[in-house]
Amino acid sequence: MQAAFLKKLVLATVATMLVVTAVSLNSIGQDTKKTDSKAKAGAKEKPKGRLPAYYRDVVTDEQRDQIYAIQAKYEKQLDELQAQLDAVKAKQMGEIEALLSAEQKEKIAKVKEEADAKKKSSKKDGDNAAKPAEAKTTTETTERKTK
Repeated sequence: MQAAFLKKLVLATVATMLVVTAVSLNSIGQDTKKTDSKAKAGAKEKPKGRLPAYYRDVVTDEQRDQIYAIQAKYEKQLDELQAQLDAVKAKQMGEIEALLSAEQKEKIAKVKEEADAKKKSSKKDGDNAAKPAEAKTTTETTERKTK
């Protein structure tokens, strides 16, 4: 029983590490695609990024470009750290899940499934979720006026 559990744990850990590696490699591949497309363009483009909150109306165009350059300088390091953080979180979850019994894992999977289904249905409904309540209120108002 324990051997089977350990095999599953190792398999889950390996699978998680493969996913993290694949995501990391995918983001690296995207970076080279961006670089290639910029090289093909031949024109010198302005650096792009995202200004910190409330900076848009305060900084000059020159400062904006400098901020974007600073962000670009640290982008690779931040991506690498994010990948490390993701790997540590995956390892942590693996150890936490190792504490659970098979029955507990099934319950958690079921709860996650229900939550995902609820999210999907609420996204599909979108603004329609508010409309039936408004319609009901209008109907109730009409009924009160007629009485």
